[in-house]
Formats: sequence, structure tokens, C-alpha cells
Amino acid sequence: MMELRHLRYFLAVAEELHFHRAATRLHISQPPLSQQIRALERELGVTLLERNRRRVTLTAAGEAFRDETRAILAAVDRAAERARNISRGSLGTLSVGFVGSAMFSPTLPDILREFRATRPDVELVLRELPTVVQFQALLGGELDVGVIRGPVAPAEIDPRLELMTIQRERLVAALPSEHPLASRRRLRAEELRGETFVILARREAPGLFASLSSAMVEAGGVPEDVLEVAEMQTIISLVAGGFGVSLVPASVGAVERSGVTFLPIAGPTPTIELSAAWRSGGGSPVREAFLALARPARSRVPEPAAAPPQRSGG
Repeated sequence: MMELRHLRYFLAVAEELHFHRAATRLHISQPPLSQQIRALERELGVTLLERNRRRVTLTAAGEAFRDETRAILAAVDRAAERARNISRGSLGTLSVGFVGSAMFSPTLPDILREFRATRPDVELVLRELPTVVQFQALLGGELDVGVIRGPVAPAEIDPRLELMTIQRERLVAALPSEHPLASRRRLRAEELRGETFVILARREAPGLFASLSSAMVEAGGVPEDVLEVAEMQTIISLVAGGFGVSLVPASVGAVERSGVTFLPIAGPTPTIELSAAWRSGGGSPVREAFLALARPARSRVPEPAAAPPQRSGG
């Protein structure tokens, strides 16, 4: 029965046209090589090589078989390399969902940059999606990994999903630059009592909503005047327009925005998490490679400096 090794033996002889050199190339002795070639010819029912004491030549059938053998072995080598690359997580497709606020922090962009640099042959598909939509897409197999803001209450997480914290950072206050408190170096949460709060809607970002609610309780109770929106950028724009104040992740406060002043909050402040989410079991090597990059502890994003803020124009 013909095997791949028989094809490799034949191709070595067909290219070297010398049994001793072919045997040396294959790291075997010459007699077994000659026996394998004769066995191959018997199985095919054709003469592939003409031999005499001085030289070895290919018959017309041998030349045709040599060309086909090269193509077959090249395809086998490509298939083997592809299988190895997929097994190593170096080839394939990875679909990553993320909440928009995740891109304010350098953590996720750094992970994505390193992943692309180390696995350039992996097709990386990025989708900006709310947390709840990410959970649905993960369960439906439309996403491999989701990046969300937490903490998320256990009751809101499907038991088929797993979460891993990538980064923790504190919340900071975002105020209109013309706000009376905007000239402070830092403020206490209770000083925001009575303000209109602009926050992400619970249905869009349950983790961030929970942290904001906790912080607002510390400020004297959940305010009656709350404006819920769907995007972090919308929060910042509304704060800049004087529609209210907000509490946002420190990484958001690290980005300068005209009309908005970000201030650290004195005393205990709830933290916000950046977490990776994925469906339990059956993970691809590509997904595992991404999670391995996300797994090392990352530095917490620094808070805005406790220095007199520069007031930006509205």
C-alpha cells in the first residue's frame, strides 16, 4: 500500500538521480531505499526509473509521477503547517466585541496591538457593542470574546459565560467647566448631591450602571434627576453642554475634552472593571491566545492629577 514516505523516497531519487545521494538526503541506507522504489513501481505497474551502473534516469512515466508527487507533497506540507498554525493560535479568525468606553484606556488597544503583531495571519474582527448585546452574541457564537465594563451582578451573567478581570480603575467626576465645583482640586462624592446625573443606561452597561449607582448612594442617595444615554461619548458631550454631571472611569478622564473638567473623588470610591467575557468550553486556540495576552495584570489607569484644573471653553 502506497504511503507518503514512498512518495518522499521516490522524489528524492527523482531529484538527485543518484540512489546514494538520495539515501544520504533521506538519512537512510541505500539498499532499503532501492527496495522501496522497486515496491512502488510494482504497485503502480510502471517503470519509473531506468538504472545502470553509471546513471539513473527518469522514464516518461517517472517524469509525470515526479511532477504529481511534488504537488502532492507540497499540498501535504501546506496542510500540516496550516494545522500547526491553527493549533498554535497563529491562524484563523477572532471576533472581539467591546464597549466603547474600553477604548479610552490603553489596556485594550495595547492587547489588540500585541495580538496583531504576534499573530499577523489571524483575521481580527472588531465590533463595538453594548454589554447585553455582547452576552447574546457570545452565547449565539457570533463573538469569540467580549470586553465589557463590570462588575456585573452574577444574576445578570448566563452560567454558560466566563469572565476575567483585565483592569480595575477608579471613577472620577466629570463636570461642566463652568460648574462652581470645577475649580476644586478634588471633591467629595456627597458634594454632587442634588445634581442632574448623566449616566449610561442600565440596559446598555449594567456593570458601569451598578458602579455609578453605588457611587451616587455614597453621595447621599440615588438622585431623582437622571439622564440615561447609550454611549460614553454622549455623556461627555452632554456634560460639556451643561446638562449635568457624571462619574466616569479614570481612563475617560485622561482624555482632554473642551468644556469638561475631570476631578478625582476624595475618600473611598467604587472601582470599575474592564473584563473579558467568553463562552465556557470549546474555545479555539486563537481565542485562548488572545485571553493569554489579556491575562497578565495590567496597571490601573492613573486618576486625573489633583492639581488646579485648567478650565476649557464651553
